[in-house]
Amino acid sequence: MPRGLLRGLDSILAVALGPATEGRESFHNAFERMLRGRPDGPLLLALWGSASSGEIPHEDLRRILKRMPVPMPLNPATRGEVLSYLHPRASVLARCTLALAQRNEPEALAPAERLACGFVVTRLLTDLPQHLAAGILRLPQADLDAANLSRAELFDMVRTPAVNEFLALECEWARELLRQGLPVCERVGARLQRGLRAAVLRSEMLLRRVRDPKNDIFRVPPRLKAHERWRCAVRAWRPLQAKALPADAPPTPRVS
Repeated sequence: MPRGLLRGLDSILAVALGPATEGRESFHNAFERMLRGRPDGPLLLALWGSASSGEIPHEDLRRILKRMPVPMPLNPATRGEVLSYLHPRASVLARCTLALAQRNEPEALAPAERLACGFVVTRLLTDLPQHLAAGILRLPQADLDAANLSRAELFDMVRTPAVNEFLALECEWARELLRQGLPVCERVGARLQRGLRAAVLRSEMLLRRVRDPKNDIFRVPPRLKAHERWRCAVRAWRPLQAKALPADAPPTPRVS
């Protein structure tokens, strides 16, 4: 991705994933002083520089403090519940990224939001072993039910047929979000296009490993090696179509 954009985005992410999650009044007050042109400290000074260079509306920046302190729901009932949490946060970060890239067209925002949600669902799947080990589940109960999978069986962290069916459902969900987000790649500059394409290709490579029953992700969580990341970066120079994220056939329901 363009280095200038990454530098501008770094301070936004550092605030969004750091002090903003704590909800402290002292930081909120310092944040408001920053918006009035009086940043205090290196982090807020960097954020002020990013906001100024991208002409990011102050209300979008305030949404970071409003949204980020709320933790992601545990044991969500449906995909809708997961997306109702992810979407407004993805929207804030997508707006900031597009502003920094000087691509504020309304047509770019919706796919950017879906792409961001797809990246997060992919991350939830790759981090599933750590979450389960900590007694946490952030994937929807409805999908466990669709796979005839009990929570106890999933928390055993063994790749049974029901677990494989559940993971296949979640991988296809992540892929569908990524497919819906691909159009944003055609609405940004060439360098950002390549960065987004590479990120999509890396996500697809990880999803294939999660989906494959031969990979025991509970013992060896899926990660990419340096040469695999380079392969994605090289492939990203060419246009990326939705067929690069193939849809799996629906899993055959198990007979109880």
